Amino acid sequence: MSNFGKKLIQVVNELQDKLNPLGIENVVIDLPQIVVIGGQSSGKSSVLESIVGIDFLPRGSGIVTRRPLVLQLISDTTANRAFGEFLHSPGKRFYDFNDIRDEITAETDREVAESTDISSVPINLKIYSPDVLDLTLVDLPGMTRVPIGTQPKDIEKICENMILKYIRKDNCLILAVTAANQDLATSDALKLANRVDPKGDRTIGVLTKLDLMDPGTNARDILNGKHEIRLKRGFIGVVNRSQKDIDDRKDIQKALSDESKFFTEHPAYGPDMAYKLGIKYLQEYLQSELSNHILRRLPQSKPKLETKLSEINERLSEMEVPLTEKTKETHLAQTNESFRQSFDSAMGGKVCRVDTKKLSGGARINVLMNDTFAKEVDHLFYDETRLGREIATAILNAPGAKLALFIPDVAFTSCVESQIELFRMPSLACVDWVTNEIINSVNEFSYHEYMLEIILRDIYSKLTLDSVRESNKKCKIFVEHMVATEKCYINTIHEDFKKVTGELTSSLISDVQLKVTTQAIQQNSKSDRFSYKKKDFWFVLKGSTLSWFTDETHKVQRGSVDVKGFHLKSETDFSLTLMFPFNRKLLSLGSNSEHEFVFNSKDMTLKWKDWFEGVGVKVDNGGPAADNESLYKDTKSESNQSLSRYSQSSHSISSHSCEDMAFPDHMPGQVDVVKKYIDKYVVILKTIFRDRLPKLCQLELIDSTSKFIATELHVRLRHQFPTIDDILGEDPDKDERIDLQNRKQHYIEAIDIIDKFSKMKL
Repeated sequence: MSNFGKKLIQVVNELQDKLNPLGIENVVIDLPQIVVIGGQSSGKSSVLESIVGIDFLPRGSGIVTRRPLVLQLISDTTANRAFGEFLHSPGKRFYDFNDIRDEITAETDREVAESTDISSVPINLKIYSPDVLDLTLVDLPGMTRVPIGTQPKDIEKICENMILKYIRKDNCLILAVTAANQDLATSDALKLANRVDPKGDRTIGVLTKLDLMDPGTNARDILNGKHEIRLKRGFIGVVNRSQKDIDDRKDIQKALSDESKFFTEHPAYGPDMAYKLGIKYLQEYLQSELSNHILRRLPQSKPKLETKLSEINERLSEMEVPLTEKTKETHLAQTNESFRQSFDSAMGGKVCRVDTKKLSGGARINVLMNDTFAKEVDHLFYDETRLGREIATAILNAPGAKLALFIPDVAFTSCVESQIELFRMPSLACVDWVTNEIINSVNEFSYHEYMLEIILRDIYSKLTLDSVRESNKKCKIFVEHMVATEKCYINTIHEDFKKVTGELTSSLISDVQLKVTTQAIQQNSKSDRFSYKKKDFWFVLKGSTLSWFTDETHKVQRGSVDVKGFHLKSETDFSLTLMFPFNRKLLSLGSNSEHEFVFNSKDMTLKWKDWFEGVGVKVDNGGPAADNESLYKDTKSESNQSLSRYSQSSHSISSHSCEDMAFPDHMPGQVDVVKKYIDKYVVILKTIFRDRLPKLCQLELIDSTSKFIATELHVRLRHQFPTIDDILGEDPDKDERIDLQNRKQHYIEAIDIIDKFSKMKL
């Protein structure tokens, strides 16, 4: 037999060891195995002893085998002599097989009170010997029809029900032992086998006492399948020791030699059949059939074990907290560790399988930190017009009443601070996003975690979520600190900043003023497509000149006008009306005193209104436009409001109020220089915040929560509840719980054994 086949049998032996002691009959009989059945005087015990090669079974009148015996034969070439081990006496070796016989009887009596009763709880016996083949057999009590002495009157029914309970499972091969010197039609073993295996797919027939058949008769036709009782696995003939041989203590090895001689010399069986008859052939055949059966059937056992495990877990999850006083502290520590492992798994710890229907908490947090937040940062919008005014104001404020030779650095650093402020809200929002996902994850896994009892679930969740909220506040303080840190030190020698801008040097204001040419004005022109008199034109605002064209190429001009000093009013969120002073010559707009422009969006309306206002167009109060203008200007500083209303047509401060002040003509060039540097610095800020915020959330929210569960949760729990009984209370289900946990551990180990089998290779 191949080494692979031996390993398969070893796998089933391990499963027998894990499951049989629990008395889980519906699992035991579900394992791929060979069950030996036979009536009294059929020679069943002699067949088993011949397979082992040693006398070890109790003998006597009546029902001798009163409990199933799971017999595991293990070939051990390193053993000097054969020995046995019982699963109920681990570590104890029996070298005297008379002691094994006595132990079987004693263990039977320990389980079965009366010597005439039988029990379905098996005895597990392993026999290690260099003279056996790896094989596992289950010996069942023999069938009896007539009760003897104090045996129950329904002893036949009791025996029959036990045997049927074992052999009705599809994973069971039936070894039906029948004496050849009786009519097969009356064989108890074959009749019971036929009830559960009518097609003969799982039954192996063994004919004993071939040497005791009447002179002139033989079993050749039966052994060759020429009989009305047909078994797909056939019949195998053997010759056992007679009762006289047993009484005379005839050696089994001598009996096997005599058996071989009998078949070889018998005229009916002769050389052509002798090779597939006898105990030696039966051993090899059973080993081969069992290993093949295991290979086909064992994988089907895993789902059944998993179902049983799930039922146990469900029952355990329904129970109130346990246990004995001695194990309560251990149980609490294990529950705490289970809670931590569940959190780590939810956040992205080691898992053996993942959900395919929805994202886990850790995965959702990953998306929020590295995708959603990153997009929020990338799409940060600042008002270019307002920024331009802030820059211009800063440039003018830096020298005050004096004249400046260079564009002041303070204009750049002061205006960058307002851009840094834009990062505050999305960063704080990201902290809240991550916090909410952690809260959802804790509530979710604490509810479904089977090791976490209901009484502890709320306590653990509350204490943990209190810590999460504390971490949220701490994390937001770090965000505020990070924003303040960026504001306090504008790093103009940052490597990335220098890469995109070169060495930052101050520019002469006079140089900038010289560049305020027509080209500069064109570069700063404002252009959009919108409707005038129900037709769409391309309007271009250069300085205070408004021109409009047929299309975006600006080749065909349809008109232009200088809008300085004109008035603007808005009736809706999507239109602006330009009102011209009386007696003012209109270039190409016609003689109407009011002209309405219709825009595509509210944002475009506000933008053009701001552009008109910036070049000297006065805005009339009242109506929806006034309300919108008020909201739009809430964020403007007083200095910006003053400068935005300064008329470009006047340069005399003394002759105008602050609201009529405007920027000098050379300011656009200076503003663009500073704005260029701000744009580049904002790119660096985006990179910094995209990088630091996920790290901060990981450290201060995720890692800190895991650390809290591992180190502080237990302390807070014991501080809130002085004694462990205050936490766990009484355990009304202690006995059932211990039994379920014991079964659970055996099921888990059995599943691991099957998993090991699945990794075996031919």
